[in-house]
Amino acid sequence: MRLSSSLLACCLIVTQAALAQQFEQFGLEGKSVTAMHEFFGTLYAATQDSGVYRRYLADPDSGWKPLGVPARTLTSIFAFHTVCPLICWKGILAGTAADLTAGDSTLIYFYQQRPDTCQKPGGWLAASKGIDAVSVRHIQALAGVAVCQPIGPEFVTAFAAGQGAVFRSLDRGQSWQPVWQRRFDFFRVLAASQRSWFDPLGQEIWAGGHSLPDTLDNASRPLIMLSRNSGEQWEDLSPAHLNWNEKCVALAPDPADTNLIYAALTHTILRSWDRGRSWQAVFPTSPAITFTALAVDPQTPQHLLASGSAGNNAAVLYESRNRGDEWQMLPLRPLLMVIGSMIFDPFLADPPALPRSVYLATFGSGVWRYTFAATSVRDTPTKPEDFQLEMTFPNPARQTAGAALTFRVLAPVPEPLTIRLYNTLGQQLGIWSVPVHSGGQSFTLPFSPASLTAGVYFVHAEWRGRVIVKKWTVLP
Repeated sequence: MRLSSSLLACCLIVTQAALAQQFEQFGLEGKSVTAMHEFFGTLYAATQDSGVYRRYLADPDSGWKPLGVPARTLTSIFAFHTVCPLICWKGILAGTAADLTAGDSTLIYFYQQRPDTCQKPGGWLAASKGIDAVSVRHIQALAGVAVCQPIGPEFVTAFAAGQGAVFRSLDRGQSWQPVWQRRFDFFRVLAASQRSWFDPLGQEIWAGGHSLPDTLDNASRPLIMLSRNSGEQWEDLSPAHLNWNEKCVALAPDPADTNLIYAALTHTILRSWDRGRSWQAVFPTSPAITFTALAVDPQTPQHLLASGSAGNNAAVLYESRNRGDEWQMLPLRPLLMVIGSMIFDPFLADPPALPRSVYLATFGSGVWRYTFAATSVRDTPTKPEDFQLEMTFPNPARQTAGAALTFRVLAPVPEPLTIRLYNTLGQQLGIWSVPVHSGGQSFTLPFSPASLTAGVYFVHAEWRGRVIVKKWTVLP
């Protein structure tokens, strides 16, 4: 079996500029941040054992303000501000696990600031009326969108998900009703998008997790659900054709294209161009990587980040700048803990094509900021500053005509390059060790027409710990 040009073919080659990355601690040092949420330039963080914090991103000197400890172990957070047009509501919903042994059945707490002014301090109230703590046990995810109506009060349609159910609240969390219930469904992520600012039921809500079979003979399957009318009806859009024993750990709708949605499973990343009706893997399935978070840059939606952990529990961060067609592993500091959630900076970057920064919530080391800065790159064809991999065409390739994987490598120092070919099931179909010299080289790996069936493949290139993943399509 030979490597085909499809995995290395969707070129994400930066020829005019390179990206310089910089990590810096962004507060909450030593804390385990279980969830983050951003709304209108305010960043909210829920921690494992020290409550909720708020920070204003527009004020670099503001720091994190503690908002109290509604429960010892927080699992999720959703914040909203509504001004419609003269009254201001500010609220935070924080999910947790019920402490039934202590007689506390509260699963959601609500931090409310009074409507006459958003400057007055708020306080925490129990806000899980209608949710059975015995069956749900803990809230894994919260989401929603604030809605403004021209007549009458503003509405906040919030969703909460946990074991066996998704709940909806139309009154800022004061009461909840189940909008989806199935005993063996375990939801862990929610993602909401708003189609109309004047319709409280004009939201799309995505819910993800995993579903257990009715019998114990089969393994669990990834679960992805969609409601197009704010939870009234649901469609099961789970990728049943993919590997079992996978769980959906993150969902990221494209903010510019309502038909485009990304899903991170335990060991792979999926993309759908038709709003979940069909899914394709855009990252090779790897048991060595456990994904934890996925984010789409709202300013440049072709820019994606996926985080996870490697076999030694070290954090890994992958970046794609062409909607998942190609991925590169970004360098992380050795002491950075596993990343649980990521939020792109909401403010416009300069230049706009590049995100200014992304905020990373970690388990054990607080919040970090990862800044992307444009720097000029000298044309050094004989000795490049960093490893680069350039694919050549055709992509897609024709199976019947025979094909060859042709690529060009730029490397600053001589070091062997390892090339692996995977199918969409994560099965390794081939491995090659290619000697690489300092400078630029071109390589060709031919294969016979019968070596590969028509389909999608992934090329995994690794050089001195730097990983680049590219996709290749073989047509019949």
